[in-house]
Amino acid sequence: MELKLDLLKLEEIDNENIYYENLIKSHLKKIIPDSFLFNDYLIEENIKKFSLFLNEQLPIIKWSELDQNSSFSITLFCKYRQNASSFFYDMVSRYLIFQKTLDISLFFSIDFKFSDISDEKFSIIEAKINIEKEDADQIINNKKAIETEIRLGMLSDYHANRIREFKGLSYDRKTAMVQDKIGSLIQKRPKEFEKNIFSEMQQFLIMSRDEFKSQRDYHHISRIISILYMIRKLLKQNIKNFPNKRHVILKFLKTKLKTNSEEQNVLGVLIGINFVKEHEIFEKRHLIKAITTYMPNVNIIEDSYFVDKLEKTFIQTCYLEIQKKDLSDFSKNEIEDLKNELPAYLKSNVEHLIHQLFMPRNEEEIVKNMVMLSHQLKYIHDIPQVIISFDKQTSAELIFNVVLLRVLKPSDIPLKEIILKVEPNIKFVIEREKKVGVIRRKYLKEANVFRAILDSSKYLRSDHTLDTNKARSDIVDELNRLFSEVRDYNGGMIFKQNEAFKKLKGLLGKLDEHNDLFLEKFFYSIIPVEMTAIVNLEILKNLFLMLVNAVKREETRIKKHSDFLFKQDFKNIYFIIPIYDQKKKKEIKEAVECINVLSSECMSFYLSSHDVYYLGYVLMSEDKIKQKAFFDVIKKSLNSLT
Repeated sequence: MELKLDLLKLEEIDNENIYYENLIKSHLKKIIPDSFLFNDYLIEENIKKFSLFLNEQLPIIKWSELDQNSSFSITLFCKYRQNASSFFYDMVSRYLIFQKTLDISLFFSIDFKFSDISDEKFSIIEAKINIEKEDADQIINNKKAIETEIRLGMLSDYHANRIREFKGLSYDRKTAMVQDKIGSLIQKRPKEFEKNIFSEMQQFLIMSRDEFKSQRDYHHISRIISILYMIRKLLKQNIKNFPNKRHVILKFLKTKLKTNSEEQNVLGVLIGINFVKEHEIFEKRHLIKAITTYMPNVNIIEDSYFVDKLEKTFIQTCYLEIQKKDLSDFSKNEIEDLKNELPAYLKSNVEHLIHQLFMPRNEEEIVKNMVMLSHQLKYIHDIPQVIISFDKQTSAELIFNVVLLRVLKPSDIPLKEIILKVEPNIKFVIEREKKVGVIRRKYLKEANVFRAILDSSKYLRSDHTLDTNKARSDIVDELNRLFSEVRDYNGGMIFKQNEAFKKLKGLLGKLDEHNDLFLEKFFYSIIPVEMTAIVNLEILKNLFLMLVNAVKREETRIKKHSDFLFKQDFKNIYFIIPIYDQKKKKEIKEAVECINVLSSECMSFYLSSHDVYYLGYVLMSEDKIKQKAFFDVIKKSLNSLT
């Protein structure tokens, strides 16, 4: 409504809007000072004073006296702002008395302009409230605080929303505020945020529990939705450019969690990842393990996990909040460490679902092993002979077949009594006992066939593969404990390898979990296999350190087919070659095989890291002619593919 300043005079105005004009005039009389009731001619000086008053004094709040019906009114005169009336209604009805909703018997809002001054709009809002007499004192005590909050909320939507958040906004109203925030993002940044963000917002709001939304302000929820949207958009772009590569995008959001009227420091972790093969999974447990690997002193915020998996595009986004156990804030360095370490760890630790094997046991092989071990027992003091072979894997167990032969002496107790002493982490199930021979016509050879059953969860590595080598080693250790000593007939090379691997780890010093697993993959990929047990460990150390440097360099440089790393000393020459094309690998291997070197002089490996394969060689020869020939052959093979 257009309102002239002369309406502030007490004259009657005869037109169709007389009711509303008189209503505005009567309220303004109650609110503004008498000096601005212009009964004189409207001179320019008075208009300037009134304009200054409106700019400096608004918003103004007036309270009426409590009448005999225990009701009073609150009137607000302010500059127009969208949603001002709903904010004012919430403040006087829900928050005037703590944890009590008051009865509003009358509520109205009128918007108008002073056409003599400007086109700026103003509002008068009034609420008439009925209360119980015992509430009057509490309202008087809260009066000043409510006035301050109302004035602050009238200044901007931001302050109004923050006040509502602090006081506990209803879920429906918070959802509406999130929608408004996302809508404003589309208007301000239409190139980055398209309208399809609304469907993803709806998905997030539906999947999120009410407790999650109530403890987090609308601004933080909006940021989660918008960042997850941008992560998905960027992942799609990366996949388009490099479709066969795994991509990980990581973001962090520091925020405060409201619980029991307290605020606690938490860190939100937002992750986007793509799957490159079928039957790959990445779940909450994988994310928690990754985070706690690098930051063990944190707790996971309950019910903070959100996941959205797009089946058609093989894209998954996740959100999870963590909190320090001592409740302190996360430092910039701690967040930076997570940002640097987690992507590489996550890329290597996506779990692959595989079908269980159906592989009936070969009884002929069992009998053959019994005969073979029987020939090893020639004297009464020979220690028990054992052959251990992997049988099968179930959803919860690893099962091995064990064939054990021993020479029975009068003091020996039956196997069924011995296995009662087995440690609880391993279970032995006897299948058969058989006498297979005699020594000195007096001492029987006893063959025992049984199964060793272990909890598979104890042998799950960080990349979600099962370490059967470690499980087998535990079985051998348990048999040595039960029988004082046994001979692992088919585990000689395994024992030597395990021994060499431990020494190699000792040479390299303390490694983080990611490099520890990478070292194991490197060690067991070496060809010929026997070289791991007999080669000088300094050579393996040098080769592995070169590989780690190659992986780090590969993440930051432009990839070229002719690139490779090499190192030469008096006795050895080392090569690390990134492989982007399998033809390249084939040509290099064929060229190396044509060189006249002994199998004991050359060692190689082939493995992948971060979706890039690496081929490595070591020529262990002091012959400089051989070293040069080896170098020339590899370089020529690489150049032929550029």
